[in-house]
Amino acid sequence: MIYRQIFICLCLFVFIATSVKALPPPSPAGGGMLRLDETHDFVATVEAWFFDEQFEGLTAEAWIYFEEPPQFLSFWSIIGQEGRFGLVLHGNSGSLGAWGYHEGADGGITGGGHVPPIGEWAHVTAIYDASAGKGLNGKGGNWCCPGGHLIKSANPLRIGGIVPQDLDRGHFVGDNVKFQGYIDEVRISDVVRYVKPEWKVPKGKFAVDEHTISLWHFDEAPGLSRFKDASGNGHHLWRSGVIGGLAVKAQGKLATTWGQLKQ
Repeated sequence: MIYRQIFICLCLFVFIATSVKALPPPSPAGGGMLRLDETHDFVATVEAWFFDEQFEGLTAEAWIYFEEPPQFLSFWSIIGQEGRFGLVLHGNSGSLGAWGYHEGADGGITGGGHVPPIGEWAHVTAIYDASAGKGLNGKGGNWCCPGGHLIKSANPLRIGGIVPQDLDRGHFVGDNVKFQGYIDEVRISDVVRYVKPEWKVPKGKFAVDEHTISLWHFDEAPGLSRFKDASGNGHHLWRSGVIGGLAVKAQGKLATTWGQLKQ
């Protein structure tokens, strides 16, 4: 009888071990991480993200980890705001791409040349200064067309999921499908933070300074749907754009609900 119980327990252990997807190691920043897949497909702000600001420079950076890249003729959104900017991972070459829409200067899309490793954490960067640039693990940059500013956008900021792109402007070829992997330590700054072809990758958690306008550590307990903006600007993220079962739209009754939640 005792051997049967041991055998049953062993079978259950093996079943659970093979059924549960192993988490990657912590990112170089340490702490928790955001998992993104078909079920947990994105997190987003509720209200428009800095809708009235005209950024002359902007830097969006994060740590990402994935086990396989997007399929051919598809791409994943990493960080983006509809109508303003985005950082993506493209399946055609497995490389990073960035896009930004500008006023006062020509801008558009850049891609290729920076391929994040599979099964490792990588520091990815989107750089905006009238045109879009990007970087990987401390190498990259943007040296074209100084001047101008990113256009305004009244849309939320989204991490993961699908960020719509204006098809009347330059856009990436292929289907925008849902990110499959992990993201940690997303920081957005109102300045071009990295200005040389090579730079020192931040160690530990991203810090808040005078140029930090949003920062998410993703250290919340598993199961929580709200992720705090550590910058102090109050742009908290909500999983799958839902608050208490209500879809994210900063209008009408939901705007009242959001106002109550911020208190």
